Formats: sequence, structure tokens, C-alpha cells
Amino acid sequence: MKKLLSFALALAMMMGCLAGCGGGSTSTPAAPSPSSPSSPAASAPAGDGTIGSPDAPVEVHVMVKDVFPNEEDVQLLCKAINEKMAAHGQYVNVIFDEPPASGYASALPLAVMNGEVTSDLIYFQGGDQAVTQQGFLEDLTPYIASSTYVKDLMDETNVAKLQSYPYLLWLAPPRTNTPVMRSDWCEQLDTYDALIADPTIDNYYAFFKEMKDEGLVEYALTADGDTTRFDSVFNHAFGVTGTIIKEDGKWIFSKASQAEKAKLEFYAKLYADGLLDPDYLTNDWSVMEQRFYDGKAAILVGTAGGTIQVYDTKMVSVNGEAAALTVLPPAKGVSQSYKSVDVTKESRGIGINADSKNKDAAWAVLEFMASPEGRILDKVGIEGVQYNVVDNKIVFTDKFSGWWARFWDTTYKFDPQDPSLAEPVLSPAAQESLDMVNKYLTMDTNILIPDEMTPQWDAMNNLYNEYATDIITGVKPISAFDEFVQKWNAAGGDQFTPILTDALG
Repeated sequence: MKKLLSFALALAMMMGCLAGCGGGSTSTPAAPSPSSPSSPAASAPAGDGTIGSPDAPVEVHVMVKDVFPNEEDVQLLCKAINEKMAAHGQYVNVIFDEPPASGYASALPLAVMNGEVTSDLIYFQGGDQAVTQQGFLEDLTPYIASSTYVKDLMDETNVAKLQSYPYLLWLAPPRTNTPVMRSDWCEQLDTYDALIADPTIDNYYAFFKEMKDEGLVEYALTADGDTTRFDSVFNHAFGVTGTIIKEDGKWIFSKASQAEKAKLEFYAKLYADGLLDPDYLTNDWSVMEQRFYDGKAAILVGTAGGTIQVYDTKMVSVNGEAAALTVLPPAKGVSQSYKSVDVTKESRGIGINADSKNKDAAWAVLEFMASPEGRILDKVGIEGVQYNVVDNKIVFTDKFSGWWARFWDTTYKFDPQDPSLAEPVLSPAAQESLDMVNKYLTMDTNILIPDEMTPQWDAMNNLYNEYATDIITGVKPISAFDEFVQKWNAAGGDQFTPILTDALG
């Protein structure tokens, strides 16, 4: 499964085949066909690249979570975009609209569908499928096909997601969790070298047990409500290689598989032996992270790249340079990978409002922000504020730590030359986490859940959460997993069988 398609082949396929939405009969109903004559996006964006005029710039309204128009950084960003694009004959006036103050993921889709949000570019963090089904989002295929910079920054996961769902784009590393630990503690453990040389399940257990037995920490792993973080380390080792796997010649959801049973039995052993934070179910993210910084938990599993950067910076600030983080490998067994990357669709990303009167200008903003000039602005900030240029090198100021990309978070191919970077944007641990994700990248086998099956899917997952929790914490024995599978199938698993067979063969 690893790297299922070469990037070049997948990109060619996308450009030739992305005109339709959906991955077969299991996909949720799509918006009106983008190839229909009534669709304004049926052909590539027109024009000679010039937009607006100095006296009449085209307004491009943007809505992004946690980006507020009254913030100084945001105002400076808009000003810089307008000025830099004007230098290329593209006269725009970028305006960030006020996002919902709370519950963005649920509030935004409703606001778009009832006409309260009319921004040209809209960032979604869930809930976008209902918006797409009603035709509110533009098919991005023709824009990407005619682009220069956006297309160049797409990795193979972006390509795969857009093949199935061409309405959201998110140029960022796959949201894959990687485990990290203080480097100075790794060096104190006799089992560390064996783990790195051969990260089997047994060697991981020995590593965890030594750190607790030596009194280094209270427990090896902590989390914030479920096993998602642990799964990124151990799923593949036990054979949970995708959301859907083949068992006894039949496609099934892996949560009801014998591989999942073996994994839960291992988690139950970790819990019984005091190697899992006993409060992992009730911790919120802030408690979880504090236990890591305070040294109660040895390992924290977080999103590769930016999140690991935050963990690394905070750990060093609290415990000194020797505590800089080391990235640990995924466990090795049946397979070896961090949790498979779902490529059915982007779980978050930017879309173009289908009702926008300024679609070409909106896309031009996205294209500019993917250009070398735009990427420096997006990733590094405003010259004279987040950085200065000294001897033709970008030198960060103290304000750089508070800057974050409002458009494209990816560091893929980010290597500015004129001016160049005096120091990397990412810390060694953050960069290593991205490198490790790329090394062990596996794409998921999954489907989009049909709308009519959503109640069954929710009931099935509620059952899983109940039984998984009880098995891990010792309330139920591992033998209860067989009872769970029966209930899972009755709740909807059996109904999914023909759907999975039809989708996956």
C-alpha cells in the first residue's frame, strides 16, 4: 500500500479525471456535476493574468478560522498581499471576514447555506459535505489544472483527495501523529537503542517498562480522550492497516477485526501495568500536554510539523536544550507505518464560494500565496515585524514565534533563496517528524459514508468506543470483543458489506 501511486502518475490522472466528484456508489451525493453547461467552473479560468486596476481593485473576501480582521498581523498581511500582487498587475483588495466566534466547524456550514457567509474564499474544518451537496462550493479541478504554483506544491495525498472530492484544497502536510520524547531521557534508557534498531511491539513494551521501573516517569503514554494518538504508533504493527481491511476474504471495517482485538488486548496490558495515563480518557488537551512538560508522561503523540514544533519549543523552554525532542518510529509488526492517511477527501481546507462574483481573483490570491514570494509572506510573516533581511538573509525577530500561515501551511519545497533563510523555519524535531511521516507514509483504504447510513455508522462507533474503553480499563475481558463484533454487525456492519464490496471489489 505504501505510496500507492507515484506522484507524477497520480497528478496526470487528476488532471485527466478529476472532473467528477465521488469515489463510486459509496460517496455522498455530489454537488451538481462540474462538467454541466450551467457550471461556471466547467472550463479553466479565463483571462491574461491581469485583475482589476489600480483605481478599481477587486475585493476578495476570505474567511478562515481564528483569523480576525481587527488583528494587526492580519491587517499587515492583507496590505502586503495587495501590494505584492499589484506589482504583478493583479489588483486585489483582500479582506478577512469575521469568522464565527465559537463552534466554527458546525456554525460555518449553516451560515454558508443560509446566506450569512458570502466570502469568496472559505476555510472549512468539517461540515463541508452538506454545503457541497447543495452546490455552494466550486469544483477546483480547472483552477488547479491551469495553475503554476498550487499544482507544484501538491503532494500525492493532495492529489488523491482531490480525485475523490475536488471542492477543498489544503496544502499542508498530512495530519499524521508522530510520537516524541525528550532526547536526554532517551539517552538514559538501556532499551532505547534496541527500540530504534527494531521497533517491535515487544521492544516498545520493554522501553515503556524500563522508564517506569527506573522512576523516570509515572507512565509512558498520555492522551486526551481516546486512543487516536496511540493508534498512530501501533495500528500497523497489529495489522490495522486501514479504516477498511480484508479479513477472511471479505472487506470489513478494521474496528471489528481480529487485528483490532489484538491491539486492544495490548492496550489493556499497558493500562494494567500502569504504562498508560489512567486519566487518558478524561484529560483535555491542556492537561495532557502539561503532564508531558512536567515529566509525568514520557511520550506525547502529536501532529507532525507545526504541533511538534510547539511541543519542542515548549519542552526546551521548560527543561533546557538537552530536553529537545526526539521523534520515535512507528511500531513494527504486520506492517510498519504511522496511522494511514485518509485520502477520501480533505478533512479541512479552503474552497471557493460557488456564488462568488470574483472567482478568478479569489483563485489568483491562492495561487499567489503558493508562489515563492507569497510563501515567504505566509510562512515567515511581514518584513520588519516577524523578520528582517540582513546580508540578504531572513533573520527572525522575537515576534516570529507568534506567526502562523493563514493560507498554506506546507513546508514542501520551501527553500527561499533570495533572500535565503538564516535558520530553518522548523526545529530539528519538527522537521524530523515530517521526514518520518514521508518515510512511512501509507494511504488509507476508506469510503465516504453514505448519508443514509450515517445513523448506523454513528451507532457502530458508539459501540466501539464503549467496548474499547471497557476492555482497555479492565471493566470487560478481551473476550468481550467477540460480543462487540456481533453487536457491531447487527447495528449496521452487515448492511455495509455490499457497500464495501461494491466500492472496493
